[in-house]
Amino acid sequence: MIKDLQTDQQHITGFFAVKDIAEKETREAKKKYLDLILVDISGQINAKVWDIEKCLFGDRPKRGDIVKIEALVQEYKGTKQLNLNKLRKAEKPDGYDPQKIIPKAPIPAQEMWTTVSRFANAIRDEQLHAAIQMVLQKYKDPLLSHPAAKTYHHSYQGGLLQHISTMLLAAEKLTTVYPCNTDLLYAGIILHDIGKVHELSTDATGLGTEYTLEGEMLGHIPLGLIELEHLSSLDAEKKLLLQHMILSHHEIPEWGSPKRPMFKEAELLHHLDMIDARMFDFVPARLNNRSNGKQMKRSLALGI
Repeated sequence: MIKDLQTDQQHITGFFAVKDIAEKETREAKKKYLDLILVDISGQINAKVWDIEKCLFGDRPKRGDIVKIEALVQEYKGTKQLNLNKLRKAEKPDGYDPQKIIPKAPIPAQEMWTTVSRFANAIRDEQLHAAIQMVLQKYKDPLLSHPAAKTYHHSYQGGLLQHISTMLLAAEKLTTVYPCNTDLLYAGIILHDIGKVHELSTDATGLGTEYTLEGEMLGHIPLGLIELEHLSSLDAEKKLLLQHMILSHHEIPEWGSPKRPMFKEAELLHHLDMIDARMFDFVPARLNNRSNGKQMKRSLALGI
């Protein structure tokens, strides 16, 4: 597993998935090489192919492919890196286990769906209840597998559903301290990132995620506002409140929101979104810095 790799010139042979791959060129010699991000369920690692013709067997892998490699584990600027000697696409006779390779949410999708459904069913307001049930019925299939991002937080199978369910569970606790309209808050949480279903296209692995044309030109916040226009159960006031929650959940223009939160439920939604994203980032940060305790302490101190 990637988390167990050592940095003492360890030689490895193993199976990983390609999260990213690009052909680049060295600065001085202008020699082409491959720059890859390889992943398994324990983390990710950068890998280099310095001699493409000698190292690569068969077709060049693409994002989402599972590959077999032979490599040397090295350290570059305090970070583990793989120097690949052999690289090829994995084949069925190789006998690898995709369940140990393809990153996915740590909780089974159906269990997360049950959590989201519990909160949706707890919404007492008839208009909000009907609207949320309509959205969940419409998008159940993509929500069970869709990532929440291409490269950042929850960027793997089931990541979007994990993000929504975790925010709902946090909201359940936080609203005991800060009472508010939980019907509106739960509805806003379920809807705030629903535009990502249209913003991102993905494959069966969740690794081949790309922005759609709609995603590139509009983004998930406007796409979420468009989705609200199809919810006929909402009156003008409730639709306006949900529109504002979607529009303001990133808080500031630099993060994509043209309006700041202007009522309690919108403010809580923003902070729940930020908490879940930032706490998620601590997991890969700890794995990536396991071999460098000083760097990890510095990162924690700076809050990055």
